[in-house]
Amino acid sequence: MELPHDIFEIQICGRAETGLDIFESYTSDALDCAVFRAQTPLTAPGDAIRAYHESLSLHGSVYEKATYLMHSLHEALQYLPGSTLVHEPAETACLQGRGVCQDYAHMMLSLLRMEGIPARYVTGMAVGEGASHAWVEALCNGYWYGFDPTNDLLVDDTYLRAACGRDSADCAIIRGTFYGLAEQVQREQVLVQEVTV
Repeated sequence: MELPHDIFEIQICGRAETGLDIFESYTSDALDCAVFRAQTPLTAPGDAIRAYHESLSLHGSVYEKATYLMHSLHEALQYLPGSTLVHEPAETACLQGRGVCQDYAHMMLSLLRMEGIPARYVTGMAVGEGASHAWVEALCNGYWYGFDPTNDLLVDDTYLRAACGRDSADCAIIRGTFYGLAEQVQREQVLVQEVTV
C-alpha cells in the first residue's frame, strides 16, 4: 500500500475438516528424513540444553522418549509471553527457564534430534487458542505423531496444522517486508471454533 495509513489488516477465514486421520504416515526416502534429524541455528544445543539432556532418563521406544520429553519440558519451562524474541534459539529459553510455544517446540526438537529421532516443527492452531500455536511431530514407527510440550498434550484432531519444517523459520504464517521510518507493531488473533456439519 503506497498511500499513508495507520493500520494494515489481513483477515483469513477458512474451514478445515478434521477427524479423518490423526497420524500421517511417512513414505519418503531416508535422505528426506535426514533433514529432520539435523540441528538448525534455532535448535542447536548449547551448554544449557546439553546439561538438561544429560539430566534426563530417556529410555524405551521413540514414542515413549518423545512423550517423556513433552512432559519434562512442560514442567521445566514457565510459559511467559514476551520472554523471548521471534528469532532467538532454544538455548535462550533453556537458560531463562521460560518461553512461549515456539521455545518449547524448539527445545523439544533439539532434544529429540540429540537422540537421533527425526522431528519437525509445526505451526497451526488449536481449538480455544487466541493466537497461532506451535508443537512438534516426531517420526515414530513410520508415522508422524504430534506432541505439544507447551500444554503437555498429545496432538489430536482439535489441532489444525498450517505448516511444518525444520524450525519456526520454515513455518512463518505471515511473512513480508516493511519499508519506512515508522514503528511497527504486529498483533495476531486467532479464533478456532468447532462446528458440526
